[in-house]
Amino acid sequence: MRWLKSLVIVLGFLIVGGVVLLAYGFVKKTQDPDWRLSDLFRDTPRAAAEKTPAPPPAPASVAAANPAPTPTPQPFGDVNLGLDTGCVVTDVAPAGDRAYLTIGPPGPCHRVIVVYIAAGRVLGTIRPGR
Repeated sequence: MRWLKSLVIVLGFLIVGGVVLLAYGFVKKTQDPDWRLSDLFRDTPRAAAEKTPAPPPAPASVAAANPAPTPTPQPFGDVNLGLDTGCVVTDVAPAGDRAYLTIGPPGPCHRVIVVYIAAGRVLGTIRPGR
């Protein structure tokens, strides 16, 4: 009978520990959706490298038009964006080998220009509107 009491006590502690671990996991998942319990047992540089998202693959037509950048950047001189008077670059968002330039102010100037950084070429312009 004594061993049965000990078994119930040990199992009770396991249940309480499991509930605490489950609650901790829920809290960490709400803070970081990519978090895993196994991250606790890894060294931080490797765990941080695994969390770095890979860039999405480019469609085949875009990948064929834009070869991979050369290992040593080549100078490309000046790039003329052809902005109208009063239009300015309001934001720059780099993404891999491209830069997305937001042009403003809103109105006829409003657009996004996609630049291939390695060659300094303007790939295209995205205009909101009809």
